[in-house]
Amino acid sequence: MNDKPPIRVLSATRGNSFGVGFFRLLLKLGGINRACEFVWFIALFYVLFDRKARRSAMPYLRRRFPDAGLFRLWFCAYRLMVSQGQSLLAAAAVNIGSEYSIGSENDVEVRELVKSGRGIILLISHFGPWQAAMSASLMHGRNVTIMAQRDQNLNVDKMMAVKNIGATINTIFTDDFSGGILDAMSAIERGDIVCIMGDRCREKEGLLIDFLGEPARFPLAAFYLAAKCACPVAPIFVFRGRRNDNLMFHFGKPLHPECNLQSPHRRESLRPYLAAYVAELEAASRRLPFQCYIFEDVWKKTSSMYTL
Repeated sequence: MNDKPPIRVLSATRGNSFGVGFFRLLLKLGGINRACEFVWFIALFYVLFDRKARRSAMPYLRRRFPDAGLFRLWFCAYRLMVSQGQSLLAAAAVNIGSEYSIGSENDVEVRELVKSGRGIILLISHFGPWQAAMSASLMHGRNVTIMAQRDQNLNVDKMMAVKNIGATINTIFTDDFSGGILDAMSAIERGDIVCIMGDRCREKEGLLIDFLGEPARFPLAAFYLAAKCACPVAPIFVFRGRRNDNLMFHFGKPLHPECNLQSPHRRESLRPYLAAYVAELEAASRRLPFQCYIFEDVWKKTSSMYTL
């Protein structure tokens, strides 16, 4: 039984109803690009006075920019906070039906998988307007099941980009009984597209994989599920363009995890698939470093690692 208390993430204490309402009004009156310009002023407050937010960004920034001095790291933290705010606005704009220029890369194999009607796992990262990644799959008329931790901050809805798409959307909460695994298996078996976050370990489970030059901890849940259900895993990243009304869906090569689930070495047998995803995440972070929102120390060594 999954009775561990939820881990409090940075977003759980950032953003209030007044601020969210103000930006929604700004979106309606000025559009996405004008609203995103205003984020530069709001983020300046956080980088100057929110020490916790600034420190949370440093593990990623120090590894992404290993030669940067203190002032450059401070400015990088500022840019990262600006980018995250702009990505949240982009997701909100998708929700209210704003016009967007949307493109896609490396999507041929994934499109064929989606057309097949079989259950697949869409592996999402906290990258760019990642909420919009879940809306990408809905364009094909498929039912979608989202695995997510309950929102700790009720003012910021992580599902905002899929509210008004008009398709069947189910939500599985990972802090429920069994961590949502049994419900996710049922969703895959009935042919849903199951969306899972691939870059955040909730209970220190997972494997250490090299990321930006050092071993970092990444979860195995998606690959364990895929091996158990014999379904593919399709990594997806959402890139925000120079204009904030321009989105690019980038798909990684679909992965087909296989392992002997009864073997004591099943975790290691899943390592190549997890490493392939992490390589995609690193390539994306090198391409657009300020759209990679890792606000926790995934490189921090831990003495306890949970098994599957």
